Amino acid sequence: MKTRIIQTEPEPEPAAEIETAAPVADERETWLRRGFFAVAVVGYFILGLIHPAEIEVGDATTLYIGLHLVQPVFILLLAWGTWLLVKDLPGRAAQVARVAIVPYAIAYSMFDAIAGVALGGIVRQANDASAADGAVVQRLMDTGTDYVGMVLFVASDLSWFVMALAAAIAVKPIGGRGPTLLMAIGAAIFAIAHPFPPGPIGITLFGLGIAWLEVRREAARAPEAPPVLAP
Repeated sequence: MKTRIIQTEPEPEPAAEIETAAPVADERETWLRRGFFAVAVVGYFILGLIHPAEIEVGDATTLYIGLHLVQPVFILLLAWGTWLLVKDLPGRAAQVARVAIVPYAIAYSMFDAIAGVALGGIVRQANDASAADGAVVQRLMDTGTDYVGMVLFVASDLSWFVMALAAAIAVKPIGGRGPTLLMAIGAAIFAIAHPFPPGPIGITLFGLGIAWLEVRREAARAPEAPPVLAP
């Protein structure tokens, strides 16, 4: 007499569902981080190419004011992208980058949004005034010392450099020396100024470092091919 042994497969445990849900969140953050950096780098590259080196009485102000209204968007995207880049990384450099994100976002937004739009507005008003009044405004712009503007300029560039350099150092164990070096050099050049030539050159090098890092991270995540058994 034959007997049949029926085996029932165990039901999957709830923990398995949690483990499969985790990579989805990581994948979403990965594409958010890449998207933020891509938009910010390309946007800043274009902005730097068309950004006037300076503005004087008699110049058109629409482009100048418009650029400084759009620029805070790129600033916040760089800040958010950096946060997603270093938020789970260990080490002192990652901690410094996380702390520097807030001062960077505040100082750089204040300098570009407030100072840039205010300067463009002053020039626009001077353009509508008499020639004598316009000459007075230009003379004040040439000879006046704006200590508040100087402080904001130094604070914004310094906060950017500290954040970007710390992030570049923090990702070195992941991407190696190459991406870190490109990010650090790009951050230093971009800290000089965002108009052409240092702006587009610096942000391009920084973006290439980020792209190189992402390629290496993707290669590290790729599963190994299963061994093929010889017949």
